[in-house]
Amino acid sequence: ASFIKFFSSNDNDNNNNDKRTIKAIIFDMDGTLLDTESLADKAILQALFGNNVSSLPESLLRSKEWRLDWELKKQILGLRGKEWSPITLNYFQQHHQCQDLPTSEQLIDSWEQNLNAMCSEIEACPGARELVNAVVSLSNKIPMAIATSSRMSGVAKKRTRHQEWFQHIDTIVTGDDVVRGKPAPDIYVEAAKRLEVDPTECLVFEDALSGVQSAKAAGCCVVAVPDPRYTEEEQDSLFGGADVVLNSLWEFDGR
Repeated sequence: ASFIKFFSSNDNDNNNNDKRTIKAIIFDMDGTLLDTESLADKAILQALFGNNVSSLPESLLRSKEWRLDWELKKQILGLRGKEWSPITLNYFQQHHQCQDLPTSEQLIDSWEQNLNAMCSEIEACPGARELVNAVVSLSNKIPMAIATSSRMSGVAKKRTRHQEWFQHIDTIVTGDDVVRGKPAPDIYVEAAKRLEVDPTECLVFEDALSGVQSAKAAGCCVVAVPDPRYTEEEQDSLFGGADVVLNSLWEFDGR
């Protein structure tokens, strides 16, 4: 209810000069709307080492899980494939002494195939569906967009189980639509342009540091929902540029 009250009051509360008028909402997708990050880790590791967990480097076997090292994950969250793939390959060469690795292009293609095969397992992030539906329920619906580093082909597959609420998203801008990926502002500038609003009138929801930096560089108001593996100190130092930092979309109350 407080969420709806916030957006409904934007045009009516002329006495509150501290609140920015929000005319559109832009969501990141992976890790913000859809809980794809653990599956993305698995898809990367399978692209590198095959489908048997026992084939992982001994230094990774301690966890018995298909998860990337957090130190690597922090570096690649929110990036496009052509940006995260060389970082990933270099990391495994340097930290796990891996040889005979695929090329960047081979890694991206194999990763995408693996992840697409897991799309039936993708769940919504907590509060994501409810937040989108709350916007839809407003008497004057606020337009919504997605700004994602994923390719459009990947978006189409990831949204398969979630069409009931994804259908309300007015436009989707992907990493292929802009010259520079996050943290450059291009993708949020383009999303605002498609929604026919100024970026300063957009409220953005992001989970990745590169995405927060991208949206702020575009001039947007940003709500960050960082990965819980960030320490409190890291959240304070890395996500201090966001206007609001939350543990979950459920916590958003518009203030």
